[in-house]
Amino acid sequence: MGTKRLFFSTLFIIYGLLGYSLSWSQTLTLTEAKKYSIDAIPSVVSQPGESDAHFIEDLDVIKRLDFTPATSDHPATSFWYLFELKNTTTVTTWTINITNTLVNQVNVHVLSAHHQNSVRSGYIKRIPFDLSNGATVTVPPNKKVRVWVNLQAPQIAKKPNISIQPLQSFSQEQFTYSALIMLALGAMLALAAYNAFLFFPTRDPSFLWYGLYQLLCSFGWAAHFKLLLYGYDIEMDQSTFYLPFYIAGATSLMFAVSFLRLHARNKLTLSIEAFSIAIIVFGVIGLALPFKYYYFSLAVVAYLWMLVMLIVGIRRLTAGFKPARFFVLGFGIMTTFFLATLAIYVSGRDIFDNFLVWALWAQLIDSAALALALADRINFLRKSRQFADKRATTDQLTGLPNRMAFERDVKAWESFYKEGIINDFFLTFIDVDGLKVVNDSKGHNEGDRLLSVMSKWITKQAHQQKVYRVGGDEFLVLSKNHIQWNLPDLHQLVDNAGFPSSDLSIGTSSYSESQSRSQLLKLADERMYALKKSRK
Repeated sequence: MGTKRLFFSTLFIIYGLLGYSLSWSQTLTLTEAKKYSIDAIPSVVSQPGESDAHFIEDLDVIKRLDFTPATSDHPATSFWYLFELKNTTTVTTWTINITNTLVNQVNVHVLSAHHQNSVRSGYIKRIPFDLSNGATVTVPPNKKVRVWVNLQAPQIAKKPNISIQPLQSFSQEQFTYSALIMLALGAMLALAAYNAFLFFPTRDPSFLWYGLYQLLCSFGWAAHFKLLLYGYDIEMDQSTFYLPFYIAGATSLMFAVSFLRLHARNKLTLSIEAFSIAIIVFGVIGLALPFKYYYFSLAVVAYLWMLVMLIVGIRRLTAGFKPARFFVLGFGIMTTFFLATLAIYVSGRDIFDNFLVWALWAQLIDSAALALALADRINFLRKSRQFADKRATTDQLTGLPNRMAFERDVKAWESFYKEGIINDFFLTFIDVDGLKVVNDSKGHNEGDRLLSVMSKWITKQAHQQKVYRVGGDEFLVLSKNHIQWNLPDLHQLVDNAGFPSSDLSIGTSSYSESQSRSQLLKLADERMYALKKSRK
């Protein structure tokens, strides 16, 4: 027992000398109630061995503060930060917060000759609901205190952000912080659910791949920001923190294959599908790797699959596939963001107060861009179908609907009549007189001009009723009322256009007197031919 006490006494002296010798360069003076960055001063980082941890645990003052180290099935990395605070303000309650790194447990000890307190934070449930790693401590006014901050996690960033600010301003900041997280995750889940729901009417697998991609990313982010901790007692390990992102990368590649309409059997598609399978296999097998190496392997895989997505998207966009523009925008933003963070990491600088929140919102922007890409493709396909339908149901010379359109519309009008939606409707059969003479004497170009002149006059006289060209010189009109045709106006028009021998033969019938589509058309046709014969 004497040897043990001697050993601990020696460590205590070393601990005291270390704190004293570093206190001059480690003092941060709190001159006003604002946020201070501890990283702005030269923090001392130490990595005590197990004996040091036991020594700290055995100190009487730490015992009174009820400090116990984190327990986990996985070996944790532990870093110690020592600095001094001199509080010249009247504010005594401050919060020390750690961002830009994973944190399993944070233990903060404030020590002085006449003051000691300790608090724990990190990846733990806290009441009220708290997503931060903030630890609230008491710093006496006009006193200098030593602060020991112990970070424990499977993987800790090279340069975590450590800040201190008054509790009141921290609470306001954390409300914004939590709101940003909840808003981003809520929006991602809403986009995932909505686009997965769109699969049922469209039967397009792109929507399912998109929904799965967003769901997996949302799960991974929810684990990072402690949200899952409140619903499930999960540990900070690879399977919950990083494996979802591996699988999300594979699903995003399959989304690209489906969304960009890549050919099923070409080499590019087969290579992308093989890469997606390899990502999942490596993600599962890699769970055996230490946490640190698993994280770095994910970073490499993420850069690769984002680069593949961006290249394939640009290739399809340059090939004329317009919906790829939002696809390229989304993954362009993601790729740019992560390349920028890589450059920042290599340079040793840090421009983000909270990298994870920025990364989450970059993911949300990507999600929104991909949702716009899906909507853009639906709109593109809809316009393509509308264009194809219009071409199929439109007369190319006059721009009027053709016989196919008439058959579709007259069926609908008949249904409206039988259901009592309309009381009656009329069909007018019109034949252009003298078209053959014009074609034979002046040529088909003049015959086409005559048809154009006639179609415009009929449309004007019909007052926006349905007008169709159903044959070479035949027009049909569907109307709710009987149309009064101004034939003197027509005769003046054709005279001025250079077709003095041309005229129109017109016959009209109503559905109430016909009671069937065939009889409706037959009766109008007979009346038209009766008028034509009467002119001969």
